[in-house]
Amino acid sequence: MTFVTRGIDGVIEEIDWREVETAREILEGRVEAVSYSVTAAWEGLSTAAQEQALDRQEVVLEILTGYARGHAALARDGEPFWPFDPKDQHSLRFRLAQMSKRLEQEYSLDRARHRETENSRTRSKRLGPHSPNTLRNWCAAYTRSVNGGVFALIDGRRNRQHSVYESLEPEVRRIADQQVSRLDGSTSDLNIDELYRRTILALRSEGLTDLAVPEKTLRSYLSHSKKKVGRTTRSQRTNHLRGSSSLSSFPALRPGQVVAIDVTRADNLVWDQWSQKVVSVEIITALDVASRVVLAVRVVPRSADSHTAGLLLYDVLRPFAMAIEPDEVHDWRWVGVPETVGLLPDAVSEAESISRTGAPLIGDHEIPAVLPESIRADHGSIFTSAHFRNLCERFQINLLLSRGKKPTDNAFVERWHETLQRGLQQVHGHKGRNVSQRGSDVGKLRVVDDEPVFLGDGPLLTARELELHLREFIAVDYHRSWHQGLTLVDREVSAQDAQLRMTPLESFDAMLAATGRLHVLQRPDLIYDLLPIVWGTIGHAGVEFNNLTYDGRGLDEFRNVPKGFFRDGDRAAPFFRDPHDVSRVWFRHPDSDQIIEVPWRKAYQLEAPMTDAMLAEASRRVRQRGGNRVLKAGSAQKEILDQLNDVGDLERLRRNPEMSDWSESSLIASRMRTARTKFDHAEAQALMDRATEPVKLFDAGATSEDTSASDDLSSYFDEVWPDYDESET
Repeated sequence: MTFVTRGIDGVIEEIDWREVETAREILEGRVEAVSYSVTAAWEGLSTAAQEQALDRQEVVLEILTGYARGHAALARDGEPFWPFDPKDQHSLRFRLAQMSKRLEQEYSLDRARHRETENSRTRSKRLGPHSPNTLRNWCAAYTRSVNGGVFALIDGRRNRQHSVYESLEPEVRRIADQQVSRLDGSTSDLNIDELYRRTILALRSEGLTDLAVPEKTLRSYLSHSKKKVGRTTRSQRTNHLRGSSSLSSFPALRPGQVVAIDVTRADNLVWDQWSQKVVSVEIITALDVASRVVLAVRVVPRSADSHTAGLLLYDVLRPFAMAIEPDEVHDWRWVGVPETVGLLPDAVSEAESISRTGAPLIGDHEIPAVLPESIRADHGSIFTSAHFRNLCERFQINLLLSRGKKPTDNAFVERWHETLQRGLQQVHGHKGRNVSQRGSDVGKLRVVDDEPVFLGDGPLLTARELELHLREFIAVDYHRSWHQGLTLVDREVSAQDAQLRMTPLESFDAMLAATGRLHVLQRPDLIYDLLPIVWGTIGHAGVEFNNLTYDGRGLDEFRNVPKGFFRDGDRAAPFFRDPHDVSRVWFRHPDSDQIIEVPWRKAYQLEAPMTDAMLAEASRRVRQRGGNRVLKAGSAQKEILDQLNDVGDLERLRRNPEMSDWSESSLIASRMRTARTKFDHAEAQALMDRATEPVKLFDAGATSEDTSASDDLSSYFDEVWPDYDESET
């Protein structure tokens, strides 16, 4: 069986059925034609290769048909020319010879080619002279039944694919790939010389010494392979993670479904007024994945701990508002306490619309609250600690931990850290991502008249001031700006207006309208539900934790309770303990449900922040010296005289770097944590003191007279933190 075909040149040809391609499909009794997509192969060629192939096709078609475009219907002016007119019936040999002469003449008269040659430019891409045999080969290749056509006229040197490294043996490429694959960001970068050396050694270790290894080709292959994995360790880590990252976004459909939490180093230096030093801090953020709303942010000392993560969750559960006035920007204030909080301890507040389309900059800006269904965090110790896990279990929150060394699992909050750069660069002290981006005067100061004068771009912010700035940036800038990750498509409108650009707050409201109102538990003493619980027996001298005794009048009625009163088996009672301020504990009255503060009996002796860090360090040093019995009157002076030879030894002892490091860094961080936790507890106490009043506390539209809570909160910050009355206006 044969098939009769007619080509574009009008030539009729018979094809044996065995040379016909297998049909792809039969539809309703008709054979679906075999076709191949040539677009990808053609577009993969360079412009010069495409032009060269089309020029050759015109030559071939004119030789075979008399027309450069292959058909009389597409004839150019004057076509067909002699001797290619089919009516002349000249032999193919004669036509090939005449075409060769024409190409040679055109090539010699090409003035543009001559100018390029005179100016020593690149070689001309125009069609040059070719022999009749070359033209015959073109015609034969073009008319082949298989793999013919214009693709057969492409210069093989321009159409080489994956043939550059064919001279390398497969085993050589395999070992070279193994060496390059180790560059995944976890190891330091290696240059081509070292990769080449390791490849040769690996070949020898496997006994492949008889293989030919062209050095230049192998180095080129290593360079090409390294370019694919990344030129820097950061790009290598990113490319390595792509193999395990997802190909679609997480299907978060409602606010609070997933809240992403992460900590990043602040790329700004801050000023610590207590130590008069420049320090670094960290930023911990909670981001709602569905709407991209920043629910909470805190600036904390290095390094954040599990209790700090718990306090961030405390902020996530509370709705806030920020007041913007023409001459002042206030801090976030809690607006979640309803009027009946005194009568209904478990009252709830319901989230309202917060985006306010077209709302002016001056006024109130709301930050919503959610009760997370899940929290996405990495494997940091603060998120895997028993305390944070207990909080998630207490509030029935699923803790979704990212895979190890896979930051792309928490990509949304990682992307927020990039956006955060825009806010950090707006204030003084920006130090960049690394030392290569840092100015020479950043963080430097000189003392003039006993006052520090900052060099560089200006005075540094304190940690509290930086947090206030970030909160302003979130409420005023980020929440009101179009977020590219929230773009939707409306199919019911014209294509020009189909793309819906949404801000995070607008997205939150749109999802809220679809999923219903969010009920978030709100109580003025909510902070104590997020503190660690410790159990202690209340005696006549109070209750003791870590060798510290706490006592107060609120414990009088519980000093002689029977066993099983609070829990089975003993007389211990539950207390709330804040690791950032162990100068007091709190006790919830089992009948009235009120929070009772129980101070440390010797709290009046405190001159520095009393934290777990200081208590642990003091205990460690006592154990190192052998306990309390070793310390006697005059023992310190006797040890100095026995062990030190001269005054120089004593001076070196006083310059103990371990003591210096601990006193500088740990005490600064402890003081910052203590100041912040005192502020949080004072805020909660002020709310509890006013909870029984029949007014709506801290309404978003309240005035400073309505929201005054306490007159002495600023004392916790030593003139660094703002006055609470001012922050609540």
